[in-house]
Amino acid sequence: MFTKIVSLWQELAINNRVEGIYLSEDNLINLEIENLSQEKQSFHSFQLFLADNIQALLLVEKKINDLYYQITITFDCQEIVDFIELINPRIDSENLTQINSILSYSTNKDNPDQHFIFTLMKILTEPLMFQDNYLNDYSQHQAIEVILRNRIEQERILHQVTQQIQQDLDLLVIVKMTIEQVQSLLQIDRLLIYQLRVPIKDKSSEEITYIDTVTYEAKASSVIPSVLNFQEESCFNNIKDSEKKYLEGFYLAIEDVNYSNLNPCLKESMRKLGVKAKIAMPIIVKNKLWGILIAHQCFSVRKWKSNEINFLKSITEYLAVAIYQYNSYHTLEEQKKLLEKQVAKKAKQLQDALLVAQIANQSKTEFLGSISHELRTPLTCVIGLSGTLLHWSKDVKNNLSLEQQIRYLKIIQDSGRNLLQLINNILDFADIEAGKSLLYMEDISLENLSKMVYLSALEISQNQGIKIKLDYHITKDLDLFYCDGERLYQILLNLVDNAIKFTPFGGEVTITMRRNKTQAIFQIEDTGIGINKEQIPLLFTKFQQLENYRTRTHSGTGLGLALTKHLVELHGGIIEVKSIIDKGSIFTVSLPNSSPTFSIKSKINEEEIKEVSGLKINKTIVIICEDDEIGTFLCQLLTAADYQIIWLVDVYEAIHRIRLINPSIVILEQNKEASLDICKTMKSESKDNLYLMVIKDEISGSEWENLSNFGVDEYLLTPLQPKILLRKIAKIINT
Repeated sequence: MFTKIVSLWQELAINNRVEGIYLSEDNLINLEIENLSQEKQSFHSFQLFLADNIQALLLVEKKINDLYYQITITFDCQEIVDFIELINPRIDSENLTQINSILSYSTNKDNPDQHFIFTLMKILTEPLMFQDNYLNDYSQHQAIEVILRNRIEQERILHQVTQQIQQDLDLLVIVKMTIEQVQSLLQIDRLLIYQLRVPIKDKSSEEITYIDTVTYEAKASSVIPSVLNFQEESCFNNIKDSEKKYLEGFYLAIEDVNYSNLNPCLKESMRKLGVKAKIAMPIIVKNKLWGILIAHQCFSVRKWKSNEINFLKSITEYLAVAIYQYNSYHTLEEQKKLLEKQVAKKAKQLQDALLVAQIANQSKTEFLGSISHELRTPLTCVIGLSGTLLHWSKDVKNNLSLEQQIRYLKIIQDSGRNLLQLINNILDFADIEAGKSLLYMEDISLENLSKMVYLSALEISQNQGIKIKLDYHITKDLDLFYCDGERLYQILLNLVDNAIKFTPFGGEVTITMRRNKTQAIFQIEDTGIGINKEQIPLLFTKFQQLENYRTRTHSGTGLGLALTKHLVELHGGIIEVKSIIDKGSIFTVSLPNSSPTFSIKSKINEEEIKEVSGLKINKTIVIICEDDEIGTFLCQLLTAADYQIIWLVDVYEAIHRIRLINPSIVILEQNKEASLDICKTMKSESKDNLYLMVIKDEISGSEWENLSNFGVDEYLLTPLQPKILLRKIAKIINT
């Protein structure tokens, strides 16, 4: 455009029949005068033509870049005189004399050449001429002033949209303002945006569905019916084909809907909406069809002009920029919130870890006091009574009676057993903490186990006035149970001992055993003092006693229940507690019926097992998890342990890829998406025997039974314990 305008000035000088003068920056004298420094900065270049019938100045104030210039065009005599005074020192004397002469005697200053003006206006309107027929749209029907006014208004709207995008205004504000102004400028009856894949959240189920609907609308009058939230599904069965066409640059412009080649369904839909003519322009964001800008003419047919079509194209491009920026901003906001949440979570974890460390330190102090007390009591008995026996054994005249000697020896023996049990508990707990404890799995008789526990309970409760009751509900066909019998006996005996300890004289302790095909359930119920609800979480904490060792009335180191919980978890089981103050407590242990194929065999070093039956072990593990923290933890831990890890987020994608990946283990984060039916489908899709583990925050005995019925082989409770997890994985992989 600038080149054409410069050429127009040059043609004016060449073709003008009246003598005139033409000047540009090339005609100036290059004088090095200090007072010209300001003049040099005031403009980039200029074109000046002076004659009696026309004075025209084209001043290029600055060059923004290779494509854009900031210019001033003036025919005002005074403005031209002011500019000449600015460059006066650099005009040679001959040209200056001629300029002064023309400016002094020109007779037609206010009536410039009309042909020149029309040609200039024609050049300035060229941005609207995207197609050759643009002038035909306007030249016969509209004056050049109307063309320029429309063009200026279009540029104003585009500039306003740009400003709003730069100001990061809300997308709703930008789109609403834009379509309202465009509808008003182009005098469109109804301008709307038909948005694709709008997310809708179901209030009851919390599920998100996606629909195509009208989300924005601007109307010329209230008489025109609204189509806001309008959905049309039946006519868009081939939407994918339409999307492809729109992405390739297709747009729809129909002057008369009745005589268009629209499909009958869409044409009928337009008739119902009262549409006579329409335009549909795609809004493409990141190479995807985000929506369609649609213009409806409702009361008459309309011949759409090329400048209107191109203006609507520009509007869709600007809206696409606004939408992309809005989406990017919200993505960054979500990431920021997620990071802030993770930072807050980490800070809370650090705070909790500090608190736990402080409690652990206090608990260890309590433990040292407790263990000292527990060791001192039986040792005092052993040393005191053995000393008494030695003393009286030397005195022949005053010998102790046989009954007294037997009673003293019995007390010494019981104290020794208590010491041994105490030391064994400490050593067992140390082995479990160090990951050195192994289970020696075998088939045991639950009936024999129940009798042993019952007899031990009777012995412990002797002379304490506590009734022991055995409630056994296991048929003979389910009597054999695969577990570590010695450890299971230890679990039950610890619970029975604990129940007797906290049950007062005249109370009752009931041992209940039940069994089904998948698990065995053991319950120890007492009528004791009960436990506060707030203190139940502390029961299974190591070195933790609910009474202070200086003031408590019941003995113990605080290791028994912690050791019991670890032994239960080694079996893959769970332990639960229900308690009411002054009513009693119920401890429930649920153990899965382990298969010999997947048990830990005695005297087998897991690190040395590399191949089974000459076949290479499949060490591929698939993790299906949306939680970044859990997924990262599992990946890092299992990768360091030399397993091949594949982390998938989408559970449905995982189902389709299971057969291709063929993992030996799938670790599934249990949530709303991962239902029980999905567990069963995943097992059926695998080529070989797939071992399925689920991650849960907590689990009850009935819930575990339900999970196992749907093909779940194992569960992991959060927070995940690295040692237990690695032990379970090694057991499964190597066998």
